[in-house]
Amino acid sequence: MGVLKHPVLEFIDIFVFFIKGLLINIVLMLASTLIIAALTLVERKFLSLVQRRVGPNFVGYRGRLQYLADALKLLAKGSLIPEGINNFLFVSTVSLACGVCYFF
Repeated sequence: MGVLKHPVLEFIDIFVFFIKGLLINIVLMLASTLIIAALTLVERKFLSLVQRRVGPNFVGYRGRLQYLADALKLLAKGSLIPEGINNFLFVSTVSLACGVCYFF
C-alpha cells in the first residue's frame, strides 16, 4: 500500500519538477541561439573569403557581435502598417507567431 503524501509536499514536488523543466528549456534555447549565431558568423566569414572581401569585423572582437547588430538593425527598421486596421493586433500577431516558432 502506498504512502499518502501531504498536499503541500506533493505541490512542492510538482513545482520543483516544473522549475527543472523550465530551466532545462531555457538552457537549450540559449544554447541553440548561440549555435545559430556562431554558424551565421562562420557563414559570413566563409562568404567573405569566397568573395575576397574583409567580412564582418566591425562589431565586437573580430565580428563576434555582428548577429546582435543585425538583429538590432532589423528591429529598428520601420514597418509598413496599413491604415484602418488595429495596430496592436497587427503587431502582436506577428510577435506571437515568431515567439511560437522560437519556442517550438
